[in-house]
Amino acid sequence: MPSPFIPQKWLPATLLFGTLFCTGCAHKLAPEGHYQETPVVADGSANEWSQPLRFSNPEYTLQYNVTNDSKNIYVCVLSRDEPTELRMLRAGMTIYFDPKGDKNKEIALHFPLRKQPEAERARYGATITAADYKARKEELLLQSDSYGTTGFPGIENGQFGVADQKGPFQVAMKLNNQDSLLVYEVVIPIKNVLGMDLSARSKKKNFSVGIVLNMIPGQEGRGNAGPRHSFGGGGGGMHMSMGGGRGMGGGRRGYGSSNNAGQKEEANWYEFRLAK
Repeated sequence: MPSPFIPQKWLPATLLFGTLFCTGCAHKLAPEGHYQETPVVADGSANEWSQPLRFSNPEYTLQYNVTNDSKNIYVCVLSRDEPTELRMLRAGMTIYFDPKGDKNKEIALHFPLRKQPEAERARYGATITAADYKARKEELLLQSDSYGTTGFPGIENGQFGVADQKGPFQVAMKLNNQDSLLVYEVVIPIKNVLGMDLSARSKKKNFSVGIVLNMIPGQEGRGNAGPRHSFGGGGGGMHMSMGGGRGMGGGRRGYGSSNNAGQKEEANWYEFRLAK
């Protein structure tokens, strides 16, 4: 029966408007993540990951992915680009987690911890050889032996050794000398991100992961001397609905000369739901 308050000839348009209005009010549901069928052991080997990884930066110098199983959240970052690798090793990376699906930085894993500023060219001379790059990366890897935690539920803020079996998380970074691939892996229990009292409802909530490549020590406050790299999977953001990862570029020479984005941190925020 037509409504006594709405002329019958207006009903189709009114119903259409109501449908559009309700659709616009629906809560945005983040895409579901990928379920990790084979648990990852953080050992600096990418064998457990399906390659290429799902996302990459626009310059094809970095690949990354985030997956989960019933217990853990897994993060993997790969690079073959030498300036990017050196920045990862020198400046370190920070992985942020926001259980509310926003971009808050209260929960963070810092690994590797950033190194002190140093005069790279003065140390190696005007001409930097492939052997110099290899030796420097190996040296920085040896120094990447600890990680820091901030704000994780059930975990004390502090610094932990990578090799400490009693540490709260598994972290690793390794350089494969055969193909110059730098592998970064992190394994974090879901309860230490979403809270100690997990429920079926909390597991269905959207939450965010921020993958940040830190600024190079000693370059804070400098002007942009080169192109600014944005470590996003296209469109400026990182979302589970995106397609497969892109390939990675070859190594470019020069300590930051072609990758002069070291003056600012490069961040991606990744909103998704746990895969079942």
